[in-house]
Amino acid sequence: MSVHSIGDQARAFALQAASYRIKTTLATLTDEMASGEVADLGQRLNGNTQVLGHIEARITGLDQFRRNATEAALIVQGMQDVLVSVQSDAGALGLSLVAEPFNETESLLEMRAGEVGGAFETAVARFSRSVGDRFLFSGLNSDMPALAQASDIMDALELATTGLTNAADIAQAVSNWFDAPQGGGGFLDVAYQGTLGQPQRIEIGEGEAIGLSTSAATPALRDVLKGLATAALVERGVLAGQHQERRDLMQIGGQILLDNNSNLLSEMGRIGLGQQIVDRAQTESASALATLRIARNDLRAADPYETAGALKQVEAQLEALYAVTARLSSLKLVDFLR
Repeated sequence: MSVHSIGDQARAFALQAASYRIKTTLATLTDEMASGEVADLGQRLNGNTQVLGHIEARITGLDQFRRNATEAALIVQGMQDVLVSVQSDAGALGLSLVAEPFNETESLLEMRAGEVGGAFETAVARFSRSVGDRFLFSGLNSDMPALAQASDIMDALELATTGLTNAADIAQAVSNWFDAPQGGGGFLDVAYQGTLGQPQRIEIGEGEAIGLSTSAATPALRDVLKGLATAALVERGVLAGQHQERRDLMQIGGQILLDNNSNLLSEMGRIGLGQQIVDRAQTESASALATLRIARNDLRAADPYETAGALKQVEAQLEALYAVTARLSSLKLVDFLR
């Protein structure tokens, strides 16, 4: 009968290789048990990873749409907050300018003129507000404020009304300045720093985008500034010494604010519609992402019962290997020769 044997060094190498293989398998099974995912996706899917790749690509795309929708939600909410504040203040101020007689006193008129001047500065600052690093009312020039400084705008209006001696003419000059087309040397050239026409577009879903067309040049917003600026010229000393004309000028400004209130509310309604579109897109993206992640997890998930059984089997193999190794290491030549 043939007897096959191996040397001590070869036996040690064989035991070491078996130990490494079992430990590697044990580590792999332990990771699968902890993560809940199989380590070898190719083997799990029999090499057909196309479906999983498609799912991963869609998840990546929807994640980007979700981030875009979150940004869009912040922008439209910021725009709505600005317009709510402006509409509230402009409505109350317009009503007081038209209804109050200022008691025929110059001091009261000066006090109210100062209030209007402050309201104009506040409105300019609000229309130049930003969310993160994006300015809300600048059109495509979202990296810069929508409007120049309030003082610069008022300086330009003072220059445009120089030499006029009654409230009606000054109010008309202010209106012409604000309504002048681009290149006419008015509001669009001096005060507005954004773009015209093309809206900001943000992709918020698969085949769905929101266009943000409201800017500081939108007529409803521009007329708020027009009404406030018309009345605020009194603070600049326009029509000095003509109490009745100054009072009339402030009332004209207040009437512009009141007449524009419905237009401002309509613009707020348009932004509100944009908020609804973004909310719907966020809901749809969240639902699609949840479905795709469940499908991905089903493809990648390890069977916990099967993994636990394999883990027990590998542990038994490792214990047996250790027992054999311990037994072999205790052998002595004297014992073998007996």
